[in-house]
Amino acid sequence: MKFKLLICIGLLNLNAWAQSDKSISEKLDSYMISVHTEQYNPNPDKELLNEKNAEKLLPLLKSYYNDSLAKVRLQAYYLTYKTTYKSTDNKNRTDAVYSLVNALKDSDAGNVGNVADWLTIFRTIDFTSVSKDSLISVLHNPVSNLHKIIKLVAFAGITDQINYLQQGIAAKTITTGKNLWAAHLALARFGVESEIDYCVNQVKNQAVNDDVIYELIPDLVYTRQRKAYDYILTILNSTQKNCYSANPENPQKIECGYRVMEYLAPVIKNFPLEIDSTGELITNDYVNALKTLRNWFKENEQTYEIITDTY
Repeated sequence: MKFKLLICIGLLNLNAWAQSDKSISEKLDSYMISVHTEQYNPNPDKELLNEKNAEKLLPLLKSYYNDSLAKVRLQAYYLTYKTTYKSTDNKNRTDAVYSLVNALKDSDAGNVGNVADWLTIFRTIDFTSVSKDSLISVLHNPVSNLHKIIKLVAFAGITDQINYLQQGIAAKTITTGKNLWAAHLALARFGVESEIDYCVNQVKNQAVNDDVIYELIPDLVYTRQRKAYDYILTILNSTQKNCYSANPENPQKIECGYRVMEYLAPVIKNFPLEIDSTGELITNDYVNALKTLRNWFKENEQTYEIITDTY
């Protein structure tokens, strides 16, 4: 009797699992139909966004990666990213990254741009050798957004592409402003000393203002190089008011360090200020926060560590 009961319980669990799979499949198909007919909500059903369902969802999404409509493919890529980037399941993350790297071959430039941005949310370890091979193929035969792809290659740690990028710069096959700057940044991230110096000097030669803080300092942060960070710290410590406050109704000149500390928060180990899960600062007192951070870097000037496995 006990044995029969166990069998019944097992059958019930299998049936519940099958029903759950069917529910995910039906919800996905229904959502994609609504995308096709342009009657969809940009925010899919919560069940489709639940990372607990990623293992069931990822195989189902594959059929939509090749859909004739760009917006359908984009939603498939979005669900791939959204359900896995915070997952504790390594396989789900690596499978998702592989699918998203292949999505960089999409014929729609907007799709490629979005996918490249979503890939930056993962970690270097999520790029397997197969994903790296696929990313190299994309680098050598880009459809669009080459500057983003170049930076992804360095983020993924594909060091055997150093020569390819160096040759591209030397032979002037990488020419456009965005692509060329991305190549220099990627080589700096790879640790090429002359490129680190080049990137730092390019930023140093600019007058510190809002444009530099918003456009170029994140690029130096991306390199994960000590020389770049040492220059960033000079801006953090400067008391010159070269930036404007974020309040459009009452713009006032402020120290650029307030902006800089937000960029440093997610990339410095044992950061002394409270941050949330995304690396965003949690504070209502920016004056004291900046003072605390300046003192911390002064005390840890020679020993602070940079997080290198994020974008």
